[in-house]
Amino acid sequence: GNIQGHGKGGDAAPRVYFDPHTVEPDGRRITKPVEVVNVICLIPGSNPESRDRLYYVLGHLDSRASEANDATSDAPGANDDASGVALMIELARVLAREPIEATVVLMATSGEEQGLFGARLHAQAALDSGKNIVAVLNNDTVGDPTGVLKDQDGSKEIRVFSEGIPAPMITMEESEISGEVRRLRLYGTESDSPSRQIARYIADVANLHKTTVQPRLIHRPDRFLRGGDHTPFNELGFAAIRFCETYEDYDHQHQDVRIEDGKQYGDLPEFVDEHYLADVTRLNALTLVHLTNAPSAPENTRVIIAELTNDTTLRWDPSPESDVAGYEIVWRETSEPQWDGFQDVGNTTEGTVPLSKDNWFFGVRAYDKDGYRSPVSYPRPARE
Repeated sequence: GNIQGHGKGGDAAPRVYFDPHTVEPDGRRITKPVEVVNVICLIPGSNPESRDRLYYVLGHLDSRASEANDATSDAPGANDDASGVALMIELARVLAREPIEATVVLMATSGEEQGLFGARLHAQAALDSGKNIVAVLNNDTVGDPTGVLKDQDGSKEIRVFSEGIPAPMITMEESEISGEVRRLRLYGTESDSPSRQIARYIADVANLHKTTVQPRLIHRPDRFLRGGDHTPFNELGFAAIRFCETYEDYDHQHQDVRIEDGKQYGDLPEFVDEHYLADVTRLNALTLVHLTNAPSAPENTRVIIAELTNDTTLRWDPSPESDVAGYEIVWRETSEPQWDGFQDVGNTTEGTVPLSKDNWFFGVRAYDKDGYRSPVSYPRPARE
């Protein structure tokens, strides 16, 4: 309602709508047919060349008590995940007025606690309809920086989880998996998935703007053996990451509201730090401003292996946006997690750097006339 009445008008005006899906009983946490409804705020991009590029932000509306199938007890879910939903509402308010070239989709999902149903059904529908989802930022449990142990303080950082090996690689036919794993080992690309590049991008944005909350990159799809609403997007081949506070307090998560031995249990608003949540929101907003205004990442990026050399040549297809001003080749040592060097090669589709492909990882990113840079495109080996 309010978002639709503010900010940009015409084709660029934000739209708020429901995204319903029917879920059948699964014998576990869904005991009868139920309609799961996501709430979406779509903020169209202003540039026709970029409008079909979609950048999602997720948070979930539902919460739960101690018993997963308890539908009657109080389950306020203030941190898990009203914090993520509040973050999205603020993003909607800000981005409705901000000039962004690509499209932002803010989706408050339902059925997360019961099996990621809202996110999973939406992701499948998006894949089936051919939507160009470039990146998904899932904000789940992002409001409490306090640790449960003495001297723990997470107020200056937020975890960013990203998969290394793309999930579709392990859901292929067995014969295909074998070939993909061989290539993964041969190329050494187990830490260069599209999701991992988005995580690095967030770190670059935070470093550029010296944000109060800095991302702590975790090289895992999610917390150990766990998942979230970004997971089904990963499983279908979309780049997706998760923001999550550093120290989760399990006395305040998935707990009946009660006082036991003088201790307060339950996911209550009093355990959410609004200043920390505001800082995490700012990091999300800055990331979206950069992603939506930057050109697309170059495609068909390749490192040339026609002959043995001690330098490295890369080639790529140009990004389609008309305001592209040039490209940068980036690199990092094979033992380093972050890109730590770059060379501007101008507005071309080929560049050579005096570094050996034996000793360095390489990538290519585009930049526009305003200085916005795309995420890095990782190359495959090719003879031309």
